[in-house]
Amino acid sequence: MSLNIEITEEKKNPLIDRAEITFRIDHFGSGTPNRLDIKKKIAALQGSNEKLTVIVDLVTQFGAYHTIGKAHIYTDANELQYYEPFHIQVRNLEKDKRTEIYQLKKRKESYKHLFEY
Repeated sequence: MSLNIEITEEKKNPLIDRAEITFRIDHFGSGTPNRLDIKKKIAALQGSNEKLTVIVDLVTQFGAYHTIGKAHIYTDANELQYYEPFHIQVRNLEKDKRTEIYQLKKRKESYKHLFEY
């Protein structure tokens, strides 16, 4: 399935040093696309680092064939770690890393090495 992403709004936030993007994805006849695929496509469209791109929100209304989403693109990994909540950072990783992070956190062991910033 090819993703048809249309960027509807783009703002620069100089205080936090990030770009805030609102986008729309049309996916007629299929479900909501995978967050990681969307992340790769937006990073490619904006010419940014995929590891510093975070999908914050995806909303698909019932019965609709389009999704509205928000993404933040950072230039510095420290800013990303400071401003994005833990669950959003984890949500933007592959499934195996997510489960490993949650297992390590549950056992109160170190998990910071699994983030690739």
